[in-house]
Amino acid sequence: MDKTKRGIALFITLLVIASILSIVAVSFSYLEKVRKDAGRMSAIIQGNLFYKNTTDILKRFFPKDKADSKKLDMIYNMPLMLSEPKSGFNINLQCKPLMVGVPIKWLDESFTKKHPSRLDLARDVLSEIIEKYEIAEPNRLEELIFAEIAGTDREDSEYEKRLKEKKGIVSKKQFDRVILNYRLRYDDDKVFKIPWERYFVFVDVAKDATIDGAYITAELISVAFDIPLESVQDVWLVDKEMDEKKMTLVEYLAQNASGEVINKKLFSQKALNAMHCEERYYYRNSYYSFSFDYSKERSTNFEFNGEL
Repeated sequence: MDKTKRGIALFITLLVIASILSIVAVSFSYLEKVRKDAGRMSAIIQGNLFYKNTTDILKRFFPKDKADSKKLDMIYNMPLMLSEPKSGFNINLQCKPLMVGVPIKWLDESFTKKHPSRLDLARDVLSEIIEKYEIAEPNRLEELIFAEIAGTDREDSEYEKRLKEKKGIVSKKQFDRVILNYRLRYDDDKVFKIPWERYFVFVDVAKDATIDGAYITAELISVAFDIPLESVQDVWLVDKEMDEKKMTLVEYLAQNASGEVINKKLFSQKALNAMHCEERYYYRNSYYSFSFDYSKERSTNFEFNGEL
């Protein structure tokens, strides 16, 4: 009987020890999570400071309505890198032209009702590339895209609820969900072969937005002006020295398309101070990054990408 009591007492003791150990383990796990969360919050705060300083500098170098092609070429081709070995400070800023394609929002008839030429261009480009890449169900793909723009074919996830606050397609991630939906419904892999970002821009644009007349993609020039892509690439994508004047769309068309006149409501005649930037920085033994769009002395679409 005594052995039985001792056995029960030992068993209870072991249970208590196991419970205490599990509580300690959970506590340590929670503390580690708190530590990581605190580190992430500090990194976000640091990123916000870098973001503000960076946009202030961009405003000085790229003021509204005063685009400088040489400065733009420099920031697009030579990423800004700053470091200080003693403190470990390290930052890298990379920017690229933003308005290089047709704003996807131009497919929204209500958005372009005052300028129907924008809607016509967007729909023509969409139809052309769907035909070019031999999409199996072209009408179904267009229906899915227009349904997303109208907000009638969205799931009720938190992500989608946030998107409903802004009418239309306002991000590449959102558009990718439409493409994936089409792929799953109609088993057509060719939709993934289309370089969508060479034809469209997936950002929320203002009503007076235009396509950048200096950094427009060769693919869009080819489709919009019915010129073979190879011919455009031979001239438009040729490497230039930094001190050479960059060709604009107006100049290209004058030399290669019988001087075709461009619509100023669609294409800018000069380079635009409109860019997408990604900044990476070193903080507490880790690298983090954030991205944003800059245009007309305004920065929008800030996104903290987290630890790399």
